[in-house]
Amino acid sequence: MVSWSEDDDSSESEHGRYYQYSTSGSDDGIVKIPATTDDSEFEGNDYVLCHEHRKRAERLVAFEGIHTGRRFLACAVKDGKNCGLVEWVDPSWPATMENALSKLWDMYEQSKRNRTKDNLMNSFAVHQLTQEKIKLQASYDKLVGDVQALLDENERRAQMERKPDESKLQEKYDMVKNLTVSQASVIRNMKLKLAEEKTKLQAHIDELEKVVEQTKAKLNGIKAILDE
Repeated sequence: MVSWSEDDDSSESEHGRYYQYSTSGSDDGIVKIPATTDDSEFEGNDYVLCHEHRKRAERLVAFEGIHTGRRFLACAVKDGKNCGLVEWVDPSWPATMENALSKLWDMYEQSKRNRTKDNLMNSFAVHQLTQEKIKLQASYDKLVGDVQALLDENERRAQMERKPDESKLQEKYDMVKNLTVSQASVIRNMKLKLAEEKTKLQAHIDELEKVVEQTKAKLNGIKAILDE
């Protein structure tokens, strides 16, 4: 929407970067049309012709930099070469007003940069948590597979033994039983750990969504100030 670059030198004059659309043109001398906002009260039967096409100029209201709120006339041609801003209807704002608009747009641009940075950091955090969850799930699946393989092997060996005496059979049974109980405990603990990690991940995601909503609220507040 705005015309200045985020990399502007901080040593510029108070409003230097906001004059681009009113004092400088393109290479062919055309003054570019600033971003605009709607204003249903800006009407009238009188009209002015644009410079190049000699067609009735369009009535617009600036929504950019220190010109925010100023009415102007601009070339209405949408297809092909537009001959740019025709003339300002309103004079330049007083220096105090320009200074206030300058600061508001600075706040808006800084808010956008902060939101972009926060979204990037949040994306990294969600990605890392997702990868950790995948690793935990893989470890759990492997553990379940190992326990099942061990039980299958014990069962196979028991079937291969011929005429085991009662004491050996009981000993093997107790060993398998104890092993099964131990492995079941490990699996249960792993499930609890995965559930805790899932809860933490969901809580973090909810927190990130709150941050995004708060950021949107701040931007809406700034836009509401600018629209007043």
